Amino acid sequence: MSRVEAIQALIGTFPPLEPRIFPVREAVGLVLGQDVSTQVNLPAVAVSAVDGYAVESSSTGLASPQRPVTLTPGRFQWVNTGSPLPEGCDSVVMVEDCSEDGGNLQVFRSCYPGQNTRFPGEDVMAGQPLASKGQELTAQSASLLIGAGVTKVLAIPRPRVLFIPTGDEIVSEDVYAKGSKPGDVPETNSILATRILGEAGFHVHVHPEIVRDNRSLLEEAIERGTEEYDAVLISGGSAKGRRDMAHAVLEGRIIFRWLLMRPGRPAMGASVNGKPVLVLPGFPSSSMVILSTLVVPFLSHLSGRAPATYFDVKGVCGYECPLLQPMSSPPGMEEWAKGRAVLLDREVRVYPLGGGSSSLWSLAEADGLILVPQDAVELPKGAPVRFYPWVRMELDRRCLIQGSDDPAFQLLALGTRRRGCEVVIRRVGSMGGVMALSRGEAHGATCHVLDPESGRYNVIVDRLDGEGDWTRVLLFRRQQGLMVAPGNPKGIHHISDLAREDVRIANRQHGSGTRILLDHLLVSNGLSPDQVRGYDSVCVSHGDVAMRVLNGFADAALGIRSAAMAMGLDFIPLVEEPYELVYPSRYRGHPAMEALVEMAEDPEWRSRVEAMGGYLWP
Repeated sequence: MSRVEAIQALIGTFPPLEPRIFPVREAVGLVLGQDVSTQVNLPAVAVSAVDGYAVESSSTGLASPQRPVTLTPGRFQWVNTGSPLPEGCDSVVMVEDCSEDGGNLQVFRSCYPGQNTRFPGEDVMAGQPLASKGQELTAQSASLLIGAGVTKVLAIPRPRVLFIPTGDEIVSEDVYAKGSKPGDVPETNSILATRILGEAGFHVHVHPEIVRDNRSLLEEAIERGTEEYDAVLISGGSAKGRRDMAHAVLEGRIIFRWLLMRPGRPAMGASVNGKPVLVLPGFPSSSMVILSTLVVPFLSHLSGRAPATYFDVKGVCGYECPLLQPMSSPPGMEEWAKGRAVLLDREVRVYPLGGGSSSLWSLAEADGLILVPQDAVELPKGAPVRFYPWVRMELDRRCLIQGSDDPAFQLLALGTRRRGCEVVIRRVGSMGGVMALSRGEAHGATCHVLDPESGRYNVIVDRLDGEGDWTRVLLFRRQQGLMVAPGNPKGIHHISDLAREDVRIANRQHGSGTRILLDHLLVSNGLSPDQVRGYDSVCVSHGDVAMRVLNGFADAALGIRSAAMAMGLDFIPLVEEPYELVYPSRYRGHPAMEALVEMAEDPEWRSRVEAMGGYLWP
């Protein structure tokens, strides 16, 4: 069923929690379970509305600054704001309109009965309704109730929520940090649950132990959880793997299983001992989407409110903006894609991030979620989508750089944060970056494209469309060469060795400067891609190809020296290439672009880059 249908199924099964008596101070933020009125007047007696002197109004006559009226002792009395009026007094002269003189009071302005006073019941009259059933009690309303003498109210409590992490592969962060075994995964979903639900107003208790993939252990945890809590969340075990126990444990009590959405499709809901048990997908992105768009609405219902997503509760209505790139979605599936936002030519545009549901990097990098409705399949570039941010963004101080991957440039981009700016990097290869720049889809591009005909680099920049008003900054020169396993066990020393039967390579994506260089080197040595095993094994960064070599999935890869050094690989240098930043000159005044160019001269950054190895300064 759809996510909305699943929420309605849960609402139809579980009514809001029973209201109970709370002290007014503790009920702030809760939904009232009954109407509230008062039996007293507020204020209870006539009181002064200002600091001054209580008097009988008739005694002030026609007082004026030119002809003040003198009142003798006994005919006036000092009062503070809120003080009851003394007997015999019916008004208050403001302290600014009078002056004491030798025990007498000189009044410079006459007053009328009731002037500068508040009458009994002026704020609240006895019997007046103060708050209604179903209303959330705010701090302001609570102040009114206490002022009117109401000390306790009937309100719907917030649900007590238990979060149970499960899985044989899941380990605590301490165990993971001290030395985990292959296949171990640190438990992080509880961080997402406590943060998302906490910001929505719900307290989450995390189960003290990770429940292993054992049916009896999971049954016991759920039974005890439903006895002590109003709702139980199970993290993981909702899929169809042999170790996914949730379905077997909850069979016969399931309200819904799996949803027409992604990420989050394997979510499940059940009723155990009359309590809701929701099973969340184990992947972080899936879990976060289900928490934000299904769990928060349901817990809102249990709290007596209308079902509202995390974004609704936080007051984030989402806004419509165009896609920076085309996007596809499975037919009939509601999709909540991780996305980033940029401000290009005074228009906010968003683009989806890759990485899959298990990627913690893309989850941390995302600004929010892009909603693709259930009836949408293919969305072209520029198509309007609804974007829900979950972080505060200063888009006018953020620039988007598309193009070549390089760890030194990533370090440079990070340094701009110290200047109050942000550089967002999309690793699309040198050609992809230059083309994005020509289409107005980036503030700048990084590139190192070899022109095989001339032997020069970045000639393509001279061919960009438009008026040709481009700023080019040579950031550094870097060494490209062959990365091989430590000790070079295959004896690889030359490009021609890549054509050997016993050698497999890892390659970069189409449009990357490194792949273009590899093609040129192959042709120069009389080789074709068909002769190289692994040529179509594509990676999107130097770190990725280095990791392939380190783990034995490839024997060699063309890449930069710094990546080889970082992974402890051997390196055979082949060429030195210029690495440029290119951007339209109209962005020279952009705060983030200025910070980026200034950082390129920073001695601390240069020192760290030199330590990485394989870099030369222009």
